[in-house]
Amino acid sequence: MWWVKLIVVILLLAAVISLGRALMSLVKGQGKEGKTMRALAWRVGFSVAVFLFIILSMYMGWVQPHDVNPTLRYGEPIDAGEVAPAREGE
Repeated sequence: MWWVKLIVVILLLAAVISLGRALMSLVKGQGKEGKTMRALAWRVGFSVAVFLFIILSMYMGWVQPHDVNPTLRYGEPIDAGEVAPAREGE
């Protein structure tokens, strides 16, 4: 589902932006006012939100976890000289 990916990307971008804000407040010397800690707390919150949203998405069936096995292709063992078949839609 495309909207699940969109939500995850937005939350990750928010975490990166928050990390940048923390860096800028640290560089400007505003760390004593608590701006750096507040921005880092937001970053941690966004990261936790991504993790919990992915877990919820798997539980609700919106995304399917899959195994990453380099010896299998589409659940079948890979022969060394075999050329990969084209997938539908590509």
